[in-house]
Amino acid sequence: MQTQTASSPKRISNKRSQDEKKTKKKKKKKASMAERADRHVLYEQAVQDPKTDVATLAKLYKKIRKKPARSFREDFCGTATLSTEWVKGGSDRTAYGVDLDLPTLEWGREHNIGSLDVLDAQRIELALGNVLTARGPKADLTAALNFSYCCLKERKQLLAYFKNARRNMTKDGLFFLDVLGGTETMGPDENRHDLDGFTYRWKQHCFDPLTHELYCTIAFFFSDGSKLAPAFEYDWRLWTMPELCDVLDEAGFSRTHRLWEKTDKKGNGTGRFYEPKRVENQESWWTYLVAEY
Repeated sequence: MQTQTASSPKRISNKRSQDEKKTKKKKKKKASMAERADRHVLYEQAVQDPKTDVATLAKLYKKIRKKPARSFREDFCGTATLSTEWVKGGSDRTAYGVDLDLPTLEWGREHNIGSLDVLDAQRIELALGNVLTARGPKADLTAALNFSYCCLKERKQLLAYFKNARRNMTKDGLFFLDVLGGTETMGPDENRHDLDGFTYRWKQHCFDPLTHELYCTIAFFFSDGSKLAPAFEYDWRLWTMPELCDVLDEAGFSRTHRLWEKTDKKGNGTGRFYEPKRVENQESWWTYLVAEY
């Protein structure tokens, strides 16, 4: 009995030891590139060019209003990338960002606004709120970019948003939207781009011509075979330029500017915009629509 009793704990102990070794091996397994990645960092690298965007917005405002914009409102601001870049342009600039997603706002506060010096950071205010109703300081320049307003799929929602955007603007305020269009936007499509350390994929899964509803995703793929798919999802209504202009007019805006980008001899965008009377449709295009208070 003593022998059996003495040997029994040894067998249990050995089993535990083996289990612990397996656990340690599992713990030592290296995390994949996708597991280590930050989707917001990847998005900003793949999709956004805040320095160019802010410079273009400021240039267009000055061209139309004949004076510089000081205050900026970023609706659907997400990580507040544009607001962060805006205040870098001068000590007299202020920014106000609105978004519904608290974790995304907190990420932007830590990583984007947190990268600024104290005085610059103090000139940005972020608000957790719905752009349909959120108030705030009146802005010279308001922007809803990356087609974010397309999440408003009913006309009455879009009208409510445009009315609130105007309500929060100065008398010399301009409201900037970017507009997506072209023959390839109205159907399944996929685009991939190899970037620094990962591949970016934009995929349009389906489009309904009866409702103009468009479902899209963004995914990121890595060299070790791992992926973030989807990293972001978009359930949109693809609003057309005439529809947007009509709703802006109903919301009280005094005038709209339908811009188009000039291209070089190779067909590449130059970053310069003008107001044409007519244009030829393309497979895919995006441009700015600007509304005056």
